[in-house]
Amino acid sequence: MKLSNAITSLLLILSCGVLPAQKKEKTAVQIQDLVQQYYQNKKFNGSVLVAKEGKIIYAGGFGYASTTKNEKNTGNTKFLIGSTTKSFTATAVLQCVEQGLLDLHAPIQNYLPELSNKVGSLTLHHLMKNASGLPVHLNRVTQLEYRDITSTELLDIYSQLELSFTPGSRFEYSNLNYQLCALIVERISQLSYKQYLQKFIFNPLQMDSSGVQRTMDIIPDRALGYQVENLGLLPAPKNYLAYAMGGGDIYSTVLDILKWDQSLYDEDLLNTKSKELLFDGNPEKYGGYGYGFKVKGYARKHSKMGKLVRHGGSMYGFVCNIHRYLDDKVTIIILGNIRPYPVMGITTKIEKLLLTNNFFD
Repeated sequence: MKLSNAITSLLLILSCGVLPAQKKEKTAVQIQDLVQQYYQNKKFNGSVLVAKEGKIIYAGGFGYASTTKNEKNTGNTKFLIGSTTKSFTATAVLQCVEQGLLDLHAPIQNYLPELSNKVGSLTLHHLMKNASGLPVHLNRVTQLEYRDITSTELLDIYSQLELSFTPGSRFEYSNLNYQLCALIVERISQLSYKQYLQKFIFNPLQMDSSGVQRTMDIIPDRALGYQVENLGLLPAPKNYLAYAMGGGDIYSTVLDILKWDQSLYDEDLLNTKSKELLFDGNPEKYGGYGYGFKVKGYARKHSKMGKLVRHGGSMYGFVCNIHRYLDDKVTIIILGNIRPYPVMGITTKIEKLLLTNNFFD
């Protein structure tokens, strides 16, 4: 499968003079062949980008963004990124902490006084570490409707919830944690979550193909979600995006995600202390979860183990996986529009290629 002209041009511009040409070209061909095999075996449909120090090693699209319109996936195709949204929500919270608007360890009832005493006693630290005791999904506590539910309605639901364990005592992943974080950002910023991210994250980084999607929004050039059935590809069920606020309602492209990735190596969005909190995690505590990122180690060629921070996402018709190898400034971004697909398996095979080809020192 050929890369689009736009992506090919970008490859040439961004890679010039940074990586040895032969090494880069060899690796790009290997990645292309690897993902092409998945595509031919009907196990991947989407876009892939691999970069080192912000310079693209490989970028390509596979399959169709829309089968009815015969539109192919490219580096500019927009995908829902599911739970990877949580990384952006954590960034928004820490921006507000830096401004003195939020305290990570204060009861969230300070910011949302209408919450019940039980839920209001939680802290942002509990929420972002997935250590709150809140239910895993909203559909377990309320009937979801295909509409743009308001923030006030969401808060009413939260006030009725019970906690399943003592906050801070253990890790249990829950989408509600980051949805509640988004509601707090809204309250103290006096902006909607969508407006906040646009103003303080997407616009500063010129992520012009990214945004928060509400239920009734029509997003140009966004891939349609599909699922595999016995009869072939069928449109996936619709996602209840308004209920996923802060936990799974962002769309983006592989090229925009690369801009986001690079911003986290400097202080465009957050200071050094805040980034340390994002990436502070180990398997013995809170499941290796930092703030909005899962943290683990990765093998390097000659040096000690490096730090890998990542997040994935899965929703009706969409899968996503982003790996950031901090010590070598390597990034793997995979966005897909058919679920289920083995995006983690594709990622780890690309990682092995990069290790073999000496991209990890």
